[in-house]
Amino acid sequence: MNNKIKTAGGIVLKNDKILFIYKRGRWDLPKGKVEEGASSRKTAKIEISEETGLPKNQLKILKKLIPTHYHKTVDGEVVVKKTEWFLIIFQGDENTPLIPDRNEGITECKWFTFDELVLVLEESHERIRYLIEFFLNMPYYKKYRSKLNKK
Repeated sequence: MNNKIKTAGGIVLKNDKILFIYKRGRWDLPKGKVEEGASSRKTAKIEISEETGLPKNQLKILKKLIPTHYHKTVDGEVVVKKTEWFLIIFQGDENTPLIPDRNEGITECKWFTFDELVLVLEESHERIRYLIEFFLNMPYYKKYRSKLNKK
């Protein structure tokens, strides 16, 4: 067995909200396995669309973020799971229905405001808290919030 799994996903923004999925008792960000020969960028958009129901043609990648790594046991072997993360904006209508991919164990998809993040992150994996904290401290986020406040 290959001892590495490569996945890709994103922090999906819509105005003052971030999209989360609820999977296996925790809030998480949408992501999925990068298939052989596929790009991380393309995979991120496909997986977000499949896991949440958002049309992939309305997902625009703004920038690449830091990757996360963690160890996971698969079939009795320890593997390293590396996730490439992207900052993505949803350009569609805010009322587009969210459809959780129940086949992947996702029971809910929900937009949370930046002000609600503290509660959501309490029920998230440490790597998700780390990634969101990284995003919130980026100069890009401060500019993004500033633009929203001017609307």
